Amino acid sequence: MLFSSLPLIQPILRAVDKKGYTTPSPIQEAAIPIIVEGKNVLGRAETGTGKTAAFSLPIIQHLNELGNKRHPSALILAPTRELVEQIKDSFLSYGSFTNLRVLAVYGGISDRPQKQKLAKGVDILVATPGRLLDLINQKSLMLKFITHFVIDEADRMFDMGFILDVTKIMNMLPKEKQTMMFSATLDREVMNLADEHIGDYEVIDVAKEKVELNHITQQLFYVSKRNKIQLLKDQIKNGPAVQTLIFTRTKHGADQLATILLDMKLKVAVIHGNKSQQQRLRALQGFKANRFEFLIATDVAARGLDIPALPRIINYDVPEQADAYIHRMGRTGRAGLTGDVYTYCSKEERLLLKPIFKELEAPLISTSHAYEEIVEVKKQQSRPFAKKQGGYKSRLSGRKR
Repeated sequence: MLFSSLPLIQPILRAVDKKGYTTPSPIQEAAIPIIVEGKNVLGRAETGTGKTAAFSLPIIQHLNELGNKRHPSALILAPTRELVEQIKDSFLSYGSFTNLRVLAVYGGISDRPQKQKLAKGVDILVATPGRLLDLINQKSLMLKFITHFVIDEADRMFDMGFILDVTKIMNMLPKEKQTMMFSATLDREVMNLADEHIGDYEVIDVAKEKVELNHITQQLFYVSKRNKIQLLKDQIKNGPAVQTLIFTRTKHGADQLATILLDMKLKVAVIHGNKSQQQRLRALQGFKANRFEFLIATDVAARGLDIPALPRIINYDVPEQADAYIHRMGRTGRAGLTGDVYTYCSKEERLLLKPIFKELEAPLISTSHAYEEIVEVKKQQSRPFAKKQGGYKSRLSGRKR
């Protein structure tokens, strides 16, 4: 199927064509016709599969036909500031041949510019729950004209403790509206939220039951905690010079690692919860523009971030949750491109591997794509990992690397 076969108006098809898209993704192909008909939707699809276009294109079409109003007609809730910005950018891009006004609001920055833009009139509002409630409490925003409502990353709203704010917002909305909820999982919490607040809805489930690993090479390195940094330095020195997203478990660990890499004269940016919004946006935009070689992040960056053609992920720390590993891995190998995922596992972290292997439904060792090489970093007396002293030794064959 082509985008031109979907029930979309010419201004939207022109915008899609301008971006170079010709074939809709499965979630877009399934959801767009249903949403265009005005039906409520509960959709499950993995991150990076085109969920934003699946709901933004029909919303743009509906609002373009209604004409502009002062108060927002569409409200999209997302759990993180980065995702809010990305959704806003998508609406601006897909609506470039319309006159629709789009605004993103979130915390971490002054609310004054946001209130000024709201006063001038907005058609589509993309927001984090906390800042949205702040603006409502300040009487800078009314929700009574909302005709289209979206919750993106609904499962993440629960994970991050936002669900009470989300529920409060949903209770403020008009009864007559079209509601769309998207989630990477359809667990009981998400289903209960949909049953209680959406009413009649159609379920669109295009999420793959198994993670596709054919285009992603995963390597697991058993390494002592103190030697992780030497392993990283060695891979940076001897490996390909490619952009790399590095995940750490803590904010302190991210900052500490960034300091070490900066001392190596590398171009590094950091994203975590203690960074201001301006710092986080500057880091992400700089990484996308190839101004930084490395982006170090906590799991705040594991979901929703769209970084095209990212070739390498390094899990400097093993994530505590298996689904966090899946979402980290989902930052690479997108749109059919290849990617590498390296995971550094200390002795203390080995118990965290079992649920990851179970989630992947892949064997511990695979000669194809799952785990092509399990290696153990051997301690050296003077220069760890120096090739002349033995380097890495494969657990499978005993060959020196």
